[in-house]
Amino acid sequence: MGNFMTKVLVSLLDSSIPAVRRRANRLIINKLANAVRPRPRPISMAGDGGRYTTWRGLTDRTISGRQLPPTAPEYTKSLPPLDDIMALFQRPSGKTKLASRTTLLLPMFAQWFTDGFLRTKWKPPTEQDYVENESTHQIDLNQIYGATEVQTNILRAKKGGKLRSQMIKGEEYPEYLFDTETLQIKPEFEGLYSDVNFTRVFQNVSDEQKKVTFAVGLEHGNSTVANTIMNTLFLREHNRLAGIIEAAHKDWDDERIFQTTRNCLIVILMKIVINDYVAHIADAPVFLDAGGFAEDQPWYRENWMSVEFNLLYRWHDMIPDQVSFTSADQVSFSSEDEYWDMESSKTLVNNNTLMLELGVEQILLDASKQRAGQLGLFNTPDFLLHVHKETMKQCRMINLAPYVDYCKEYGLTVPKTFRELTGGNLEYAKALESVYDSVEHVEWFVGLWAGGKALGQFSSDLLILMVGHDAVTQLFTNPLLSRRVYNAETFSQEGLQIIESTERLADLVVRNTNVADSLQIRFGV
Repeated sequence: MGNFMTKVLVSLLDSSIPAVRRRANRLIINKLANAVRPRPRPISMAGDGGRYTTWRGLTDRTISGRQLPPTAPEYTKSLPPLDDIMALFQRPSGKTKLASRTTLLLPMFAQWFTDGFLRTKWKPPTEQDYVENESTHQIDLNQIYGATEVQTNILRAKKGGKLRSQMIKGEEYPEYLFDTETLQIKPEFEGLYSDVNFTRVFQNVSDEQKKVTFAVGLEHGNSTVANTIMNTLFLREHNRLAGIIEAAHKDWDDERIFQTTRNCLIVILMKIVINDYVAHIADAPVFLDAGGFAEDQPWYRENWMSVEFNLLYRWHDMIPDQVSFTSADQVSFSSEDEYWDMESSKTLVNNNTLMLELGVEQILLDASKQRAGQLGLFNTPDFLLHVHKETMKQCRMINLAPYVDYCKEYGLTVPKTFRELTGGNLEYAKALESVYDSVEHVEWFVGLWAGGKALGQFSSDLLILMVGHDAVTQLFTNPLLSRRVYNAETFSQEGLQIIESTERLADLVVRNTNVADSLQIRFGV
C-alpha cells in the first residue's frame, strides 16, 4: 500500500476509537478509488476497439470497457515472439515459489468470486474479438441466484424463501442438474442456461460427472471444486437466513422472505470481500463502511467492467505443484500431473465427487493450511502456461498499452530501467532485458507479474492498486449500501444483525459446517 502517509492511515485502522478507524478507513478507500480518473471512460471496446468514443460504448454495458485506449499497432507488431515471453512465466520443474503469507483458500475464493462478474461473451475461437461481455457489472451473487430473473425463479424452492437444495449424507447441497438415471437435464431446470453456454460447458462432461453436477446460477459453476464449495456454502447460508427470517415474520410470504434474504446475503458477500479478501491483498484492515458515505464521492459512478480488470485476474500461478487433502486414505495429488485429468478422482476440475467424498469443511480446512503459489515471474506450471499464452494473445489482439502507460495512469513512478521496474530484482530485470528492447516496451501483463514489491507484499504495486481500485469502485456503488436502502426495512432486523456480525469467510463456514474454530479458516498463513 505504498508511501508513508498510507502506512500512517493503515496504523490508524487498529485504533480503539471507532471515529478514528472510520475516518482512516474512508481515507484509504478514497485513495484506492481516486487512484485513476473516475468512470465513465470515454473509450470502450466499441469504436474500432476503442480508438474513438461512441454512444454505444458509453451506454451499452454489453460492450466491455477499457481503461486506456489501444496503443499504436506498430508497438504490438514490434513485440517479441510469444514463446520468448512464455519463458518468463515458466516454473522450473518441482520449484514452486510459495507465497509468504497467503493460503490456497484465497485463490479458491478469488476464482469463484470474480467468475460472477468477469464474463466475456464466448464466441468460437476464430471469431473471438473480446468486444462483448455477459456481465451484470454488479456483485450480486449470481453464482447462486443466476444473472436473470428467469434463472432465479428456476433455482428457487418457492417455499419459505429458500433455494432448491437436497440433503446428502446429512449435509445440504444444491439439487442435481441432471437426472441421475437418464443423464438428461431435469425438466425443472430447462432454460437455466443459454443453449450456447450449456453446450460449450457440458459437451465434454462425462456421464459420471453429470451424475453429481449441481444446478447453480452460472453454467460453469461446477467447473472446479472451489466453485462448488463456495456455491454450497452460500446456498446453505441463504437457506439458514431464510429460516431465521421466516420464524421472526410469520406473516411474510415466500416472495418477501426470499427477497429480504437475498439482500442480506449480497451484503454479507461484500463485507467478506472488503473486510477479509481485499484487506489481505492490500495488507491493511480496511472494512465495509455501509450507509452511504460513498454517495458523496466523485467516483460514485455506474459500474462497468473493463477488459484490463478481466485480464489481470489470471492468477493460476497461485496453484502449487502439490496440493494435499486429508481423508481416510490421505488423498494427495500433483497438480501438474492430474489437474486436467477429467477421469481422475483426484482432480480439482469438474470433480464434485472429490468434494462429496471429503466434505466441504475438510477441503476448506486443508486449503487454509497450505500456502498458495506466489504471483510473479518463473512460477507458472507447464500445464497452465497455455492460459498465460492465451492472455498475452488477447492483450496483443486488442493492442493493450504497455506497462509504463498504466503506471502513469495510476499515478505510480514510471520506471526508466528494467531494474527500477522490478524493484531491484536482478533476476527479473535480466530476464526482461533479454526479450524486450527497452523498459517502455514491456507489456502490461508481464509488468504486473515482474513489478517490484516489498517483502511479504501480495504482488506488484500496480496489480494491488488496480485490484483495490476496481474492488471499491464496483462494490461501494452497490445500491444495497446506499443511505436510503441500508436499513432494517431492507434486511429485517434479524438480517441486519447477522450482516453486522459477519466479518470474514470463516464466519459463514462456522455457521454452516462443523468447523468450530473460525481461526482455522483463513486467507493468511
